Amino acid sequence: MTGAAQQSVTEQLLAVVGDHSPVPTAWTKLAGQAFADTAAVLVAGSSDPAVEAVVATVEESTGTSRSIATGASMPARSASLVDGTSAHALDYDDVDDSVIAHLSAVLVPALLSAGVGPDVSGAALVESYRCGVVVDRKLAAELGIRNHYDAGWHSSSTIGTIGAAAAVSRLWRLPADRSRHALGIAASLAAGTRQNFGSMTKPLHAGLAASNGVFAAQLARSGLTSDSDALGGTLGFVALHRGDDVDADTLSAPTNAAALNVKRFPCCYYTHSAIEAALEVFARGQDAGRIDSVSIAVQPGCLAPLVHPRPNDGSQAKFSMPYVIAAALLDGHIDLDSFTDGSVRRTGVKQLMTKVSVRESESPPLGAPATGGPFAVVSVRYRDGSCIARRVDRPAGHASRPLTDDQLFDKFVDCTSSADPGSARQTYLALRDLANQPSTRQLVDRLCLLSSPRSKELT
Repeated sequence: MTGAAQQSVTEQLLAVVGDHSPVPTAWTKLAGQAFADTAAVLVAGSSDPAVEAVVATVEESTGTSRSIATGASMPARSASLVDGTSAHALDYDDVDDSVIAHLSAVLVPALLSAGVGPDVSGAALVESYRCGVVVDRKLAAELGIRNHYDAGWHSSSTIGTIGAAAAVSRLWRLPADRSRHALGIAASLAAGTRQNFGSMTKPLHAGLAASNGVFAAQLARSGLTSDSDALGGTLGFVALHRGDDVDADTLSAPTNAAALNVKRFPCCYYTHSAIEAALEVFARGQDAGRIDSVSIAVQPGCLAPLVHPRPNDGSQAKFSMPYVIAAALLDGHIDLDSFTDGSVRRTGVKQLMTKVSVRESESPPLGAPATGGPFAVVSVRYRDGSCIARRVDRPAGHASRPLTDDQLFDKFVDCTSSADPGSARQTYLALRDLANQPSTRQLVDRLCLLSSPRSKELT
């Protein structure tokens, strides 16, 4: 390997933090989309029990920042902790394939909370967001993300902590030496196990990553130092987290693509192709009561996060392929109401789940060979011997199949339904036009107005 591949990973990431080249138009558009989508799911998640539990631990009542989930003033670390948890509480936030992680649920709360104190512009948020995404991707490539993820690490939290520290360092224009220490400090704060998927701790991972990223930058700004190569050293982050057989090709994988996967359904992204296929089966009008069996085939690695084949509540159901397919075939839709505890415990859905079998397959059992990316084939056999099978390669919302502007706005409206419609629309348009907004503080104040009535009572 030559060039950047010979360079320490710390030096590679510092080069991204210190890159002041103009932000391409595609990244400006992506950042506006990411902030709007993340703000929407953050507001929608603000009444989640996981968020309530985190809010109950926040002792500070004043600070230079504000939590969007609660509307309360508090220090930046606390605001990013609460809002990061809220942004990930519903598992409705965007996903990046190259990191196998939820990048915006960490970066957006961290940047909004860190940007209020110095009251930076929307343009600064855009370039700092891009910095965080690229750092996340470069670090994921260096680790060999599939091995890291398969080992049990939750990359949204591990890699996300370091990406957030990089993004905030860029936002605050920290000198190179202090940015180096921010990354090094973040390396010691990064953690998160996939064993907690389907529990209230999973969304906490995003909150901790956002908060610890801000904390690392704060410490470095205050003069706390770290080892000069805490990421790439012999005992550094990469050495501890890297797999044994990293594919050399991943080290040269593109990291600057202005694209993310936006979720159409509020559950684990690895279920989305299958849900879409099941909804196509439902559209054929067959009675779900006549179903004899359901067979699902997905790409290798897809089942790793789906750890709850027989969920007991809504949180577990988000990581259950049998549940989401049974619900899709019964109801003809998957939405926020699909993941209430009552919906999950219905007799009909429990009975249908027992008829669902899931397997991984190197190639799709229907149609042409896979072209890369997520695929799912859902085959439904009925009691009369008939069968309907549908295949979906990359679900709607994938970077290669982006949602339309109308679909993105509809999701925003649905997530902020308790807010005044006019205010919601104005805030949405401001976020989509992020680069031209003069003040982070004004943006946060507008977003706080969208919070649910329950959240406002906490102030």
